[in-house]
Amino acid sequence: MRNILYMIGGSLCLLLFMTGCKSADGAKAPVSLTWEMGAAEVQPGYYENSFILKNISDVPLGKDWIIYYSQLPREILQDESASVKVEVVNANFFRMYPAENFQPLAPGDSLIVTFCCTNGLKKLSYAPEGTYWVSQAGGKQGTPLPVELTIQPLQGMETEDWYPAPDKIYASNLALETTAKLQQTDIFPSVKEAFPAIGKENVIIENKVRLTFHPDFANEAGLLKEKLEILYGLEVISEAPVTVHLDYLPQQETAANDEYYRMDTGNSLINISAPTSHGIFNGTQTLLSLLKGQEKPFRLEAVSIRDYPDLPYRGQMLDIARNFTTADQLKKLIDAISSYKLNVLHFHFSDDEGWRLQIPGLEELTSVGARRGHTTDELECLYPGYDGNYDPSAPTSGNGYYTREEFIDLLRYAAQRHVRVIPEIESPGHARAAIVSMKARYHKYINTDPEKAVEYLLSDAQDTSRYVSAQSYTDNVMNVALPSTYRFMEKVIRELMAMYEEAEVPLTTIHLGGDEVPDGAWMGSPVCRAFMDEHGMTSAHELSEYYITKMADYLQQYHVQFSGWQEAALGHSEATDRHLNRLAAGVYCWNTVPEWEADEIPYQVANKGYPVILCNVNNFYLDLAYDAHPDERGLSWAGYVDESKGFSMLPYHIYRSSRTDMAGNPVDLGIAERGKTVLTASGKERIQGVQAQLFAETIRDFKWVEYYTFPKILGLVERGWNAFPAWSMLAGEKEQQAFNKALALFYSKASEKEMPHWASRNINFRLPHPGLCLKEGKLYANTPIRGGEIRYTTDGAEPTLDSALWEAPIACDASVVKAKLFYLNKESVTSTLKVN
Repeated sequence: MRNILYMIGGSLCLLLFMTGCKSADGAKAPVSLTWEMGAAEVQPGYYENSFILKNISDVPLGKDWIIYYSQLPREILQDESASVKVEVVNANFFRMYPAENFQPLAPGDSLIVTFCCTNGLKKLSYAPEGTYWVSQAGGKQGTPLPVELTIQPLQGMETEDWYPAPDKIYASNLALETTAKLQQTDIFPSVKEAFPAIGKENVIIENKVRLTFHPDFANEAGLLKEKLEILYGLEVISEAPVTVHLDYLPQQETAANDEYYRMDTGNSLINISAPTSHGIFNGTQTLLSLLKGQEKPFRLEAVSIRDYPDLPYRGQMLDIARNFTTADQLKKLIDAISSYKLNVLHFHFSDDEGWRLQIPGLEELTSVGARRGHTTDELECLYPGYDGNYDPSAPTSGNGYYTREEFIDLLRYAAQRHVRVIPEIESPGHARAAIVSMKARYHKYINTDPEKAVEYLLSDAQDTSRYVSAQSYTDNVMNVALPSTYRFMEKVIRELMAMYEEAEVPLTTIHLGGDEVPDGAWMGSPVCRAFMDEHGMTSAHELSEYYITKMADYLQQYHVQFSGWQEAALGHSEATDRHLNRLAAGVYCWNTVPEWEADEIPYQVANKGYPVILCNVNNFYLDLAYDAHPDERGLSWAGYVDESKGFSMLPYHIYRSSRTDMAGNPVDLGIAERGKTVLTASGKERIQGVQAQLFAETIRDFKWVEYYTFPKILGLVERGWNAFPAWSMLAGEKEQQAFNKALALFYSKASEKEMPHWASRNINFRLPHPGLCLKEGKLYANTPIRGGEIRYTTDGAEPTLDSALWEAPIACDASVVKAKLFYLNKESVTSTLKVN
């Protein structure tokens, strides 16, 4: 009886403790958690891990609680006798709670909760996060409280085959060593042609400059003035020793395309001319790049530049659905990418985990779909995910949206900088945020206005379909047999059109998504089965084909073309392909991994008549980690992508675009094209351009958007402008030598010009970790980054700026060497070299 009374008393004390926490600022849960990864392959396909649950309160911990957390999707396997159960709530959202056999945990005591998971865990960014506690005392839910979570380092990774071995990094860096001095015209992207202006004197700019321009180029002149003043401290006045003049090309000169420009400098004059305002803008960005790395007085060599892009589409996609990026932050990104002459922002504002754009008349899309927090029914917000935040009103990366006014302002901002914003309405898959929002709308109106409740419904309540999406959702596909689905899409499209019209910015295409509809979707829906019977359909693909065709036809009524991911153009009948060819602005081909035998898809799609945007996952996915180091944030499902992967991409030799496989092993480029789809002459004309993708599963704030983008985006910048590098015409050893020389120049430009510029603009960027090698008892180290310092330790400690500076080979008999690269107040992750 005493023990029972003690347990009851403890529960009452705990309830009082929780009640007190509800009203206290900064209150925390009565427990803490420590997570640690255990052994790999404890069962085939499963790794072991554990939480250490500690009672940090002064009363026993009873059974009335649930702890929630977020993590990248994985299946869970746990012993039935476990006293604390761990299970999936929804895709990337999990919970743990006491089982019937749970015994009260005394103050200060700990309990190890062990279970197994699929999908491996090679990186710390895959670890659990966002832990919070909800009391269930008295049968009522308490207020969520944060749980202190400690993540233990991943141990022993440097012994794994996939770990980026420092000696291999050293060998790769060695091939890029160069003493060549940068020329002033070595900028990003590389100019097509630059030659000395014979007989002209160099231009010296002290403190002031005069800016004149044709009235048609007033916008470009205004932007140039702003940058000259802000970046370089130059005063732009009506009379000055040096003049910058913006004007049309002479009539007798032929431009390669609309973005062509020429620049002539000498004798105190900088003349930029082009056939269009876009060409003028490109020329002004080149002028600004020529000034990078200089201090007053600025010196410009007398030179003539002729320049233009090879590909008309050069874009970046940013996912703000999974984790939010504010409008001001996105403007900063637009400003940066436009300075490198990228001209498209693919605006991924909707997905399973969020809807980030206000749509008048569909308020639930943002009141529910733009917020993530603790919920049991998702009528007011979505489940937590990725960032794990439980407060739907907190200013976190899980919450937020653009108002209509903010988006219109963003459109104008981008258009000023010659960046076209392409909105993407993810459909019919990847649509969970919209589906849940419209369910909430249904529940809000069903008792007062039944017609309004079902007006935009995206799901069938009788649907028993069983499927699992690529991101582990079981309820993320719009029902394409419901008339209300099309009312929803048409409503969103009309509102988008109205925003572009008000912004006075042309809307030429809307991206409809179309990707990753999982097998099994729709097959359990009575509405879909009846629709299929009525239209003589026998497969789910026919439903997809119907949907994309119907939406493309709807857009065409407004003279807007559709775009979509590669699935929108795969598996159709010839008649459907012929119809969709005419309506498509771009098919975004992403699945290009040779090991998956998918790298032929872009050329097959182009040969069928579709315009193609090359989005190669193995070259251009910014959210894939730079490499396999466990401390490098990012995903790894398609290997790893750094800036050299984008640089090596060849739009018209796509099979030679991967110089290594997903495991980092060299590829024989001499046979890479053998037996594969050949790009036809007409197909070649349909290659519109290249695009980098930044999906946001592992992003938590804007500094990571920048980190993943810079310097990785520079590879795409270079290849989108110059699609035919000299080394692409060579083979064998000559090709490898020419590639290494070009890549060495790439890194020199990045480290000497761009990184200092980013640092001055408060743009976050990534430094590669150094290569290390022990030869004949001496420690060697290297990096492709000029100007950086390699600091190292031999006692197992983490290197700091106070650690020893590596300058030349030095005698070393240590069993472990750790090193970091330091440059411009940045530091790399740690390279660890273990000596047997």
